[in-house]
Amino acid sequence: MSTDAKTAPPLVAVVTPVYNGAEFLAETMESVQAQTYPNIVHVVLDNASTDATPDIIASFQGKRVPLIVGRNAELLPMDENWNAALKLIPPEAAYFRILCADDSLFPETTERMVALAESDPQISVVSTALLRNGEAEDFLWPRNRNVFDSDEAIRRFFTIQGGLEARQFMVRREALESATPFFDLNVGHSSDIDAALRMLTKGKLGFLHEPLFKVREHDGNATFVEMRPLKIQFNDWLIMMRRHARQAFGDEYEHFERRYRRHYFRRLLRWRLVEKNARAYALHMELLEKIDSKPGFMDFADAALDLALEKLGLRTGWYPYPN
Repeated sequence: MSTDAKTAPPLVAVVTPVYNGAEFLAETMESVQAQTYPNIVHVVLDNASTDATPDIIASFQGKRVPLIVGRNAELLPMDENWNAALKLIPPEAAYFRILCADDSLFPETTERMVALAESDPQISVVSTALLRNGEAEDFLWPRNRNVFDSDEAIRRFFTIQGGLEARQFMVRREALESATPFFDLNVGHSSDIDAALRMLTKGKLGFLHEPLFKVREHDGNATFVEMRPLKIQFNDWLIMMRRHARQAFGDEYEHFERRYRRHYFRRLLRWRLVEKNARAYALHMELLEKIDSKPGFMDFADAALDLALEKLGLRTGWYPYPN
């Protein structure tokens, strides 16, 4: 790593929190070593793994990209572990990003992301397209631009006209001082997207349309283990809307949220009465009560009426996600 502060490009910290990641960790760490960007450090925090994770980490010591390694004495919940990993970032780092232990970067990923971030000091978040299990995913951002103002980016995100992958964004180092903890413990399994949206309320989005990241979805992902069976994304979405969407929607916000709540409550009825998913229904009723939004009979009746009016073409339905 260069020590000439006047000529060295900004230092980027790639942060990998890992728990029992032996199956894919070597591939992930090798992708960091293969980065064409010259000034990079790989921060790896082992969350008290019991498999071969420590041995894999040790095998990368002394290679081109230096490591900063930590290990928790006991297993921490995911968000707490991610926040602990961020504390290992060196103070001289200009940018940082999370890289999960089952994902990987293309060689030019960091170089391309930093170049875009450095092109405009108002860019607070940089993201890219990706391959999910080998398939390219369209994130719907207009391809004739790479930079989007704060309000436009947030509005596009919440209206499903511009996606953000929770595991694929880079932010400026000063973001760590903007909120403590960086990953909020009160947003279910969406603390990473919540953090990105928080950054977007303060600056622009930079987006690269070429796939520069590989995401691996498998049975060990939190998405598969908890989010999908229990539909956690529905409650997360409402919390994030209330935190971050009002700025972008202005006077339209109350109507926008009302549309979503009707959609959400109809889904509750479906889980309970059609899918017989009593566990998801009970969990969401508890979660909604915590944020003073627990629906009653009239709310469910209004949601059902809303569906009828949509089918008659008298009201506009909700966007595809979450569904």
